[in-house]
Amino acid sequence: MSRMRLTNLAVLLSGVAFMAVGCCDKEKQQIQALYTEKNDLMNQTKDLRAQLAKAKAREAELISSLDGKDAMIAQMRTELDESKKKPAEKPGKTGEGWERTAYGDRVTLGSDILFAAGKADLTAAGKSALNKIAADIKSTYAGLPVRVYGYTDGDPIVKSAKLWKDNLDLSANRAMAVTRHLRGLGVHADMIETIAMGETHPVADNKSSAGKTKNRRVEIIVIKAK
Repeated sequence: MSRMRLTNLAVLLSGVAFMAVGCCDKEKQQIQALYTEKNDLMNQTKDLRAQLAKAKAREAELISSLDGKDAMIAQMRTELDESKKKPAEKPGKTGEGWERTAYGDRVTLGSDILFAAGKADLTAAGKSALNKIAADIKSTYAGLPVRVYGYTDGDPIVKSAKLWKDNLDLSANRAMAVTRHLRGLGVHADMIETIAMGETHPVADNKSSAGKTKNRRVEIIVIKAK
C-alpha cells in the first residue's frame, strides 16, 4: 500500500472517530435534557400535590364551619319556637306600668307630669314617679342595661327659645334629667344610656292637643337578653 493511500485512510478513520464522538456527546446532551425535564415534572407534581392537600384541608375547615353555623341556626330556631310557646313573663311584683316590647320592658312617663312646660327640671310628681321606677330597676331588673329616651311633640321651640336650640335639645336635657335622678337613686351609671329623640317617632297625631300630650314623653326601657 502506498504512503499516500495510508495517509488518506488515516484521515478517513480520524473523521469517523470524530463523528462517533460527536454523536455520543449529542446523545448525552439529549439524555441530560430528558433527566432535567423529568426532575422538573416531578417537582411540579410535588407542588401540585401539596396544593391539593392544602385545598382539601381548607375544604374540610369550611365544611366544619358551615356545620357549626347550621347547628347554631338550628339551635336559635329551636329557642325561638320554644319562646313563642312560653306565656309572656310579667315584669315583676313592683313592675306596675311596665310593658313588654321586642327589646325589653318599657315604662312611659308623660313629660307634662315630669316637667313644667318648656322646662327640663323635674317636678315633685315626676320625682315621685321616678322613685318607683328606680326601685323596679334595682329589684326586678337588677344588672340589666337601661335606656332613657326623651321625646317632644312636633311644635317648634318658641316660648323657651332662649333655653333650647330646638326640640332635640329639649328632649336631650329632659332625658338627662331623668337619668341623673335614676343615678342619684342608686341605678348604676354604667348601665344607663341617655338618648334624645326630639319630635321623631310620634305615637299620636301632632295636629291635636291630645296627640301632642302623648308625644311629649320619656320612655325608660330595660334591655332584656332573649
